[in-house]
Amino acid sequence: MKKNGKRFISLLCGMVLLLSPMAVRAAEAPYQTYTIDKWGNATPAPDGYLPTRSIGGAQLGLGDFKDASDMFYCAEYGELYIVDSGNRRIVVLDRNLQAVKCWESLTLQDGSEYSFVNPQGIYAAGEKVYIAEMGRQEVVVCDREGQVSNVFGAPVSSLLPDNFNYQPHKVVVDAAGRIYVLSKGVYQGIVYLEQDGSFIKFFGANEVEMTLKRRVQKVWKSILSDKAAATMQAFNPIEYGNLFLGADGYIYATAAGSESRGESTNVLTKLNPLGIDTLPFKSRISILYGDVTVDESGVITLIEANEGTIYQMDENGKLMFTFGGLGNQVGLFKKPVSMVQIEEKIYVLDADKNTITEFELTQFGKLVRTAINLYNEGLYEESIEPWQEVVRRNSNYLLAYTGLGKAYYQLGEYDRAMYYYRLANDRANYSDAYKEASLQRMRDSFGTIVLAAALIAAAAVVFAKHRKKRKGANA
Repeated sequence: MKKNGKRFISLLCGMVLLLSPMAVRAAEAPYQTYTIDKWGNATPAPDGYLPTRSIGGAQLGLGDFKDASDMFYCAEYGELYIVDSGNRRIVVLDRNLQAVKCWESLTLQDGSEYSFVNPQGIYAAGEKVYIAEMGRQEVVVCDREGQVSNVFGAPVSSLLPDNFNYQPHKVVVDAAGRIYVLSKGVYQGIVYLEQDGSFIKFFGANEVEMTLKRRVQKVWKSILSDKAAATMQAFNPIEYGNLFLGADGYIYATAAGSESRGESTNVLTKLNPLGIDTLPFKSRISILYGDVTVDESGVITLIEANEGTIYQMDENGKLMFTFGGLGNQVGLFKKPVSMVQIEEKIYVLDADKNTITEFELTQFGKLVRTAINLYNEGLYEESIEPWQEVVRRNSNYLLAYTGLGKAYYQLGEYDRAMYYYRLANDRANYSDAYKEASLQRMRDSFGTIVLAAALIAAAAVVFAKHRKKRKGANA
């Protein structure tokens, strides 16, 4: 009897512990996920991602990372490259985050060593690895074993300004082998190089919007003396801080400067092969994005550099999820600097905590991604059920209403599409659906309209003949 009593007390204590607030908090994310409602207010939402682990260099048997600056995932070989700038090395992990290589130097063609001074950026394309070595003012190209094939120094061209200071810190390479380099302090755009490292041009400079304030300043500059005008603020575009080459061949770039945030600079641009921004939404808001990654579905994920928040949005800029923040817990950051997406997981590099944090999609997040992927594959009817399940779990999730509206629009059910667009407060799409619904009603009623017109015309003819006969009879 005493044993049974002790077992009952132990079981009761266990249940109390499981149901206690402390236990519940341990199972929750260390941040509050939110979405934006139709009135533009932030409202709590189910988590789209949860942190699963945090890994440092010491756990990999490599010693602590130090001021790590960049990451790149090569899907072809399942290798994750990390630029460990403070330790002057490149660390390579496999898809399970296990160390497989560590380059503290590279091997030149003559057999001598190429030592790193201040590596900052990295990109891998097939067998080639491109490293932006800012300390040496070079872009070095090597194979997957660290054998150097090319070293490209500062470009030389009459198109470059006399005071051009080459400080390469990020690099991507397109399918044709042309190289795009971000150089610190360069506001003219991305340094665009041929395969042999020769300069082509500056690519995709961030445009300066001529606001009323800037127009007034421009008028004053034309009136004032050269000396006085020189003291006024210049209209230079803000330099780029990071870039990402999407699967579609477009370059996504984030703005580096903060002095013009929310005023005249796009903090995110999508540059086509001509260097023209084709992003379907404008992002002139008081946010400074530190890094960007885009998956094959067009979903954009960005790190907010100052607050450590990660924003994920669809290709039209509709907010999907937010997660992360500043703090010491797993899932929070001190200085997030780089990010990669590997299948459904997101990895964030923190230069201050010297860790890589892994985030995994929740069931709610998988529902949203499933609906988006089905729609993008042209399976409009199949995307309806997951969107409806998202609404059942969170009635304030506007993206689900937009998704339902888009699905019904593609199915030709414009009245239903209008209903969901109205719930999403999506005026542009509502207007398109309204036009199509009006045209559809006109087409459906066309036969009736033609018949009615014919009857009216026939009646008019009969009435005219009858009236003519009456006039003849009276005469």
